[in-house]
Amino acid sequence: MTIPFPVPRITEGFIDKIVESMGGRRLTDQEKNYENDKNADYLLQDTVAELKLLEEEGLEKTERQKTIAEELSEKYILPKTFDIDIKRMSDNAKADYRQLIGIPIKKAVRKAAKQIKATKAHLGKHLDSGLLIAVNNGFNSLAHDEFDNLVLSYCKQSTSQIDFLLCTTIEYHQGDYDSYVFCCSNGYEIRNGTHNPFKEDYIKIVGKEFDERMTYMIKNQVELMAANTDLLNPVQDIIFEKKGVRFIRKFPNIPDSRFTDSST
Repeated sequence: MTIPFPVPRITEGFIDKIVESMGGRRLTDQEKNYENDKNADYLLQDTVAELKLLEEEGLEKTERQKTIAEELSEKYILPKTFDIDIKRMSDNAKADYRQLIGIPIKKAVRKAAKQIKATKAHLGKHLDSGLLIAVNNGFNSLAHDEFDNLVLSYCKQSTSQIDFLLCTTIEYHQGDYDSYVFCCSNGYEIRNGTHNPFKEDYIKIVGKEFDERMTYMIKNQVELMAANTDLLNPVQDIIFEKKGVRFIRKFPNIPDSRFTDSST
C-alpha cells in the first residue's frame, strides 16, 4: 500500500514571498498598464522579472510522443525497448531529443521575453535588466539539471531581453512507504562576463521557505491531504509504444526502509 505525502507545490504565492524577501515586489495595476499589454510580474531592484511555472509533463502529450517516436526512429536504429533518459542517450540523440521535448520550455521563454520587453517599454526602463524565474513543478521526465540546461539554452538562443535566470525544480519520489523530496535551485547568467546578483539569495531563501513548508506538511498531513490543493504529484514511470518501439522513462525504485537491514 502506497502512503503518499502532501508535498507542497511551488505556487505564484510562494514566489511572491521569495521575491519580497529579496527586496522586490509585484507590479501595480498602473505599472502593468491595467493588463492592456502583456506584462512581467515583478520589479526586483532595477530588474524586470517574469515567473514561468511549468506544470505539465511534456512527455505525456500524445502528439509529442508521436513526434519523438517518428523523429528518433527515422534517424537511429532503436531497440525494441528504448530508454528515454537523456543521460543514457548518445550525444547526437540527446541533441535531437532536447529539441523535441523542449518545445513547451522554448515557448515559455519566448513569452517571458515579450512580457519583460513590454514592461520595460511601458515603464521607460529600456536599459534595465530582465530576469526569468523558471519553476519545474510537473516536467518530471527532466531532472533538475536537464531542466535548467534547456531553459538556459533557450534564453541564450531566443532573446536579448533576459539577462539572468533563476530555476527551481521539485522532485518528489514516492515508494510504498518512504518518500524522497528534493528542492533544487540555481541561478545563471545569460551572457558571459556578467554576474547574477540574485543567485545566492534566491537559493538560500527558496530552500528555507520550502523547508518550512515541508515541516508544516509533516505536522498537518491529514488536513492537507483532505484539502488536496497546491499539492505535487510524485514522479511516475512513463511508457508508450509507437513505431514498433516501447519507449520507457523509468524512475528509480524507492526501497522500503521497514525491510532494509540498517546494519549493512
